[in-house]
Amino acid sequence: MSSNRVTVEKIPSTATTIVAPKMSDGWKQNDFASSSEYYFFDATTDTFYKESRSAGTSGSSFVYSYATQSEIDKLLTTFETKTAIAKLRNEWIAENGAYPERGFQIPDEENSSAYLNLEAVTGNPITIKERGEASGSTGSLRYPNDDNITKESDYVLFEFGEYLPPFYDLKQKANAGVPPGVDDSAVQIATGGARYASYNESAVSFKPFEDDAKYRPIIMYMPQDVSTEYKTSWNAKAFSNVGRGVIASANGDFEKLKNYNVPQGLRNAFASLFTQGVNSIPGIGGNISLDDVTGATRGVILNPNVEVLFDRPDLREFGLKFKMTPHDKKEAQVIRTICNTFKRASLPGFGSVGKRDWEKQSLAEELVEVGRSSDQKDPAIGGGNFITIPHQCRVSFMKGGNRHPYLTQYKTCAITRVQVNYTPDGAYATYEDGSPVATELSLDFLETKLVFRDDITNSGPSL
Repeated sequence: MSSNRVTVEKIPSTATTIVAPKMSDGWKQNDFASSSEYYFFDATTDTFYKESRSAGTSGSSFVYSYATQSEIDKLLTTFETKTAIAKLRNEWIAENGAYPERGFQIPDEENSSAYLNLEAVTGNPITIKERGEASGSTGSLRYPNDDNITKESDYVLFEFGEYLPPFYDLKQKANAGVPPGVDDSAVQIATGGARYASYNESAVSFKPFEDDAKYRPIIMYMPQDVSTEYKTSWNAKAFSNVGRGVIASANGDFEKLKNYNVPQGLRNAFASLFTQGVNSIPGIGGNISLDDVTGATRGVILNPNVEVLFDRPDLREFGLKFKMTPHDKKEAQVIRTICNTFKRASLPGFGSVGKRDWEKQSLAEELVEVGRSSDQKDPAIGGGNFITIPHQCRVSFMKGGNRHPYLTQYKTCAITRVQVNYTPDGAYATYEDGSPVATELSLDFLETKLVFRDDITNSGPSL
């Protein structure tokens, strides 16, 4: 997490020091100063900052950064701290009015990734769990089944979490403990403002399952084929001389388009009526255009004046393939659990059963209340008429305990295909207990959010 912390050059002079309150978890009044970590609140920008001090033989060093969401939540756990911050906010509002929708724009720097900044402020950090067993454990699943795979090596980390609806009420999610994203001032400061944060909120708020034996994090060796593709759509549009002239003269001012050349418009309308009339003649295919008529009679057609225009960016898709050969019975069981975990995460669930972390009540409970007619004897709709959306996955290319600084990273992904091949070598072979001699696992992913050029950085992890 520390490697993704968003640093600043210095703490603004308008920021006020916040004294940490007494807490039962070890954050005590006297420990705040001795910990060499100081927190500030700047009422002029509604932003929290952190100052970290460390002493060495060559002197003291200082690191200034934005406070993360978890640090802000920790500061706001007592009435005294919340009251002090509310007082600073109210004083600023009384003098300047309500806080505007702002924050500095998406950093226009080669070494800054807007999405990774956003994730560092509000997201749930990557944590590497200790290796667990194939069953009866909540530790990470690994192939090779080795403790040393995460220390200095390169590997792929898969984390699973519930699907967060992009348009679900943010306030309800905030009440349930999900990072509020757009409502947090630190998000607006650390990225390109509320709109960028709002679009990426459901992805950056991804929360991996904790202590769930069915959806444990998976650590795999680096596969042979690691590639990424960025794709955008451009289309050719024909404007004709008349259309080109009208659009060019407007120069982006749509009001000027009302000055469209009426006589020319009438001639165009006449041409349309003419071709309609020709196409209505029996025996003609019905697709004769004005160009067909002028080409057949005069040997000319309208100049199409084709221009290439940008249409849209496309979501990134990528696939990974792993071949696993067990070295012992335990590793064979781990391979089976790895495959079943991906199967389970990629599939929907039957019915709306249980309440998710970000819900006040389950859909089934809501339908019991609102799914009836006015006659209480009528049955409710019931959660059995629905299926729950498959879980999502955070795919991270890692080097040691941090994201790989050279390989592409991805926003939260949907698992679109899971293929398990039990005969990758072309012949069926198993050990005495029935475990396959080799298993090939092929996975396809679809990124759930678009990538923008502001997400690309020249230094460190990048999308």
